[in-house]
Amino acid sequence: MKNKNNFPFVAVFVAIFSIGYLGAISAMAQSDDKEPPKEKRSIKSRTRGDSDLISVFKSISISASESTVKVQNGRLQIAVGTIVDGSGLVLTKASEMRGDLKCRLPNGDVKAANVIGIDTENDLALLKIDAEGLSEAPLQAVEPPTRGMWLVSPTDQAGALTVGVVGVNEREIPPSRAFIGIQMDRGYDGGVLITSITPGAPAEKARLRANDVIVKLDEVEIKNMDSLVKTLGTYSPGTEIRLTILRNEKETSVRLTLADATQISPMSSRSRAQNSMGSRPSRRGKDFPRAFQHDMVLSANQCGGPVVDLDGNIVGINIARAGRVSNLAIPVDAVLDVIDKLKSGEFAPVNVNADRIKASEEELEKTRKELEENASTVDESKQGFDTLSAKIDELDRMMKEIKQRSEQVYEERKALSKTKRVLESKNKEAKKLIQRLELKIENLKAGKKY
Repeated sequence: MKNKNNFPFVAVFVAIFSIGYLGAISAMAQSDDKEPPKEKRSIKSRTRGDSDLISVFKSISISASESTVKVQNGRLQIAVGTIVDGSGLVLTKASEMRGDLKCRLPNGDVKAANVIGIDTENDLALLKIDAEGLSEAPLQAVEPPTRGMWLVSPTDQAGALTVGVVGVNEREIPPSRAFIGIQMDRGYDGGVLITSITPGAPAEKARLRANDVIVKLDEVEIKNMDSLVKTLGTYSPGTEIRLTILRNEKETSVRLTLADATQISPMSSRSRAQNSMGSRPSRRGKDFPRAFQHDMVLSANQCGGPVVDLDGNIVGINIARAGRVSNLAIPVDAVLDVIDKLKSGEFAPVNVNADRIKASEEELEKTRKELEENASTVDESKQGFDTLSAKIDELDRMMKEIKQRSEQVYEERKALSKTKRVLESKNKEAKKLIQRLELKIENLKAGKKY
């Protein structure tokens, strides 16, 4: 079913053909100019920069533009959203949702938004805003676009859009490899011995160190490097895990969120740099059951909006900027299934994240118990600290008194030392006088003249 405000493909083609034909007739009528008439170009031969083609695309994307909102974290745009229910339901890209969520409507109004449903398989989220009478996107099941078809997506509520061509037909997009960011000792047995940490990787953020030994991932025992690689293969990037490690022969645990190997692995640095030209890739750019690829110029914060074909049909929802000239969109029939599922309430964040919430609550409870256990130790330590502080103060006072007494004794000894020297000198003189007097008496007794 076509939107009544849009031109069908045939009308578009005829209009463009007519313009080209009349232009050729006009050129031939100028007899003084012998140049041959310009070659008529079909719509398939036109480039995305042609002004008349852009004008046509604007006309067929009006309805989609009116159903497009900007999803913001505060004032920062983080995604585009598609209005799927006039009562305030907006479909957008789930992995970009964070912070103070708001939706900027086509009329400029900004509404607070809440996530009411998450489809992790397709990375879609359903938002609810307090609004009524919104222009609902005309979503209906249509044939998926095929390679070579022209497409357009509104990127701005003021009428800006981006044009592209389908590059690869609908297919499964495999997941990325989960990445911790460690180098391991291949010959070590009895766990995984970390030899070094990749800068900026989850391991560094979790404060893992060289010489730590990983012995368990969640509840799975890790015996060697092969078992760690095999276990990691069952996880997707963005998943939070708990590692049990031995550090200095003492067991402890850390939590970290697995990264996408293509986003952070040193082996992918060149490819990552090329794909990041212009803007960053989407946080999640892989692992979709069904998606088609096109080459529109999109940034990561422009994903979540509708993709329109030349008949004015919405054929999909942009889901990822996967590379510099590679973007992915989920076919509209898959989107319709997701919307119905998310409206049910079964996939509310509290249900979708139940396992992670439970793990976080368990960790919170464990931390609280540790805090309570440490509280008594802290009190005892405080009491001991206060007691020792009092002893130190007493010793400081005593040391001060001892110092003062020592200074006094030193002065007294100094005075006594002086008296001692004077008395020793007098004693010495007295001994000499005694010797002289004794000699004089002996001489006088002997009748000798002294």
